[in-house]
Amino acid sequence: MRAQRMDTAVSPGMPHDGSIPHVRPGMGVQEYEILSFAESGSSTSSSVRLHFRFTWELAGSTEILQATLYLFWAVPGSGPHPVTVRLLQPDPTGPNMTMASETQLEVQRAGWATLDVGQAVQSLFSQGSQRLTVELEVAEGWGSPLLAGHGDSHWPFVAAQARARTPHRVQRRSIDCSGDSQMCCRKEFFVDFKEIGWEDWIIQPEGYHMNYCVGLCPLHMAGIPGLAASFHTAVLNLIKANNADAAVDSCCVPTQRRPLSLLYYDRDSNIVKTDIPDMIVDACGCT
Repeated sequence: MRAQRMDTAVSPGMPHDGSIPHVRPGMGVQEYEILSFAESGSSTSSSVRLHFRFTWELAGSTEILQATLYLFWAVPGSGPHPVTVRLLQPDPTGPNMTMASETQLEVQRAGWATLDVGQAVQSLFSQGSQRLTVELEVAEGWGSPLLAGHGDSHWPFVAAQARARTPHRVQRRSIDCSGDSQMCCRKEFFVDFKEIGWEDWIIQPEGYHMNYCVGLCPLHMAGIPGLAASFHTAVLNLIKANNADAAVDSCCVPTQRRPLSLLYYDRDSNIVKTDIPDMIVDACGCT
């Protein structure tokens, strides 16, 4: 999905709050990726305000793992241009705005720039507020420091990762590897995109737990519902276990996968949001 100007980017299969829940088996934990595009606010000859709205329906406490503001600068002429970036949020005690942080930047050239806004977004979630305001102050005569128009793929946005602990437990469908167990289990494995040289085109996330399945599947284990890949497989393996001619063990394979959401630059430097299916192994079983 290409970036378009809207409150929150929504792709097929996503809830309308713009966040993608990932439920970890057995943990009662939901992880969300939140993408919020800017709304235009008030502006003067030396300042521009942008509003970012966040809506969510999360049970339990919410933790912002990280949040990044993306701005595409338009630079008039040569040389560095000073910009003051202020993060503003509603004052819980009144109608005014309070300043969460102020950052001084020097813009050298046109292009994308990022700013960590994790603490400010976490503060919003803690207060139950839904809007973060960003104020850009520039020198007189520069005009708008933003190159993009509302429908442009260079329009400012905030990308955040959040985690919510839910009050219910999610039923485990496989066993995670632990200790010296040699039976079929799910092995956690984290891929860092920087380590494989993909950080120059992938914006979010910085990496992900791909996980994989490993371990033995003796027939007496592969016939247990919950360890077998399906109930059909469990019945078949029980029959094999009672057959003296069956000498080959089953294989430990993924039985549950989920997609990975990527935010990345395409060949034309457009920002694209897509969900790649079957990238994360959540559960393993025996064939």
